[in-house]
Amino acid sequence: MYVRKKMYLCSQIEVFMKKYFLTTCFLIIALGLHAQSQNPTFVHYIAKYKKLAIEQQRKHKVPAAITMAQGLLESGAGTSELATIANNHFGIKCTSDWTGKTVNADDDKANECFRRYAKVSDSYEDHSLFLLRPRYESLFALPIGDYKAWAHGLKTCGYATDSNYPDKLIRLIELYNLQELTFDKDLLGAGFVSASDTAWVHNESDVIAHAASGGINDYVYPPMEDLQLYNDHPSGYRNGVRFIIAQEGETFASLAYYLNMREKTLRKYNDALDTRELEPGDMVYVYPKKNKSGRKYSYYYFRPGDTAWEIAQKYGIKLKSLYKINSIPYGTVLKTQQRLQLR
Repeated sequence: MYVRKKMYLCSQIEVFMKKYFLTTCFLIIALGLHAQSQNPTFVHYIAKYKKLAIEQQRKHKVPAAITMAQGLLESGAGTSELATIANNHFGIKCTSDWTGKTVNADDDKANECFRRYAKVSDSYEDHSLFLLRPRYESLFALPIGDYKAWAHGLKTCGYATDSNYPDKLIRLIELYNLQELTFDKDLLGAGFVSASDTAWVHNESDVIAHAASGGINDYVYPPMEDLQLYNDHPSGYRNGVRFIIAQEGETFASLAYYLNMREKTLRKYNDALDTRELEPGDMVYVYPKKNKSGRKYSYYYFRPGDTAWEIAQKYGIKLKSLYKINSIPYGTVLKTQQRLQLR
């Protein structure tokens, strides 16, 4: 009996040791593969410029993880032609209000104009200022630590044309642990970010409404009708109201002059405060919008990167009516996955 117990005990120890050995080997291999998957050039770039990303979060509340991921992606970790000859690490193109130096390079089109900077830190600063434009204002309603919402929001707001842009940013953030920059100890200690700033906390009604939709985040916007020319501009109808597409360099003032109407009237038709300016591709209504959407579109789920203004424009609804329909105080910042009635 003693010998049998001893043999059984020895066999159990042998099984345990084999499992331990295999587990250890798999762990070592996994860690090795993870280390190999990190590009040394990217690691060096992060070490070199992480303080710039952290400083931008401190100054302008742009998440350091997002800034760094965009810098890595847009500049190829500082190796792209734009980065090397123009210190442009974020692929920011010239706009009508840019008065600095420029450089030409091929991108979506041949020989496009890009901004040129004296030093890399200027590029990081200008990237933050670029995101403070009205087009990206919805991003700053998101928790600073919700990098997935920010990544998708950038795409929704039109920062990049690549449909995989959000996924690329998210992979970089997770592979290189860039969230450590957003929650840097100095930022935490100074109160610029807290451990709870990671995701939206939905109230019960939002969760129920989201579940009722089948969990669908992307409610389809009304299709863009075949555009025709109206006063030399691409034009169509949304919710029965004519709109035109703003072109590069156009403003409400220039469009109003071109359409032979007052700028104040054009801004009123488009719920545009005096501080809002046009971006190329914006829909500009030349007649008053409606108080509710067409019958086909009853509700919409607010997505990362959306703004109430953009939703009102896309559905041809007056902005104040959109808030009134939903019994929400005018100007309230909306939340991701919040269900909005359109009628």
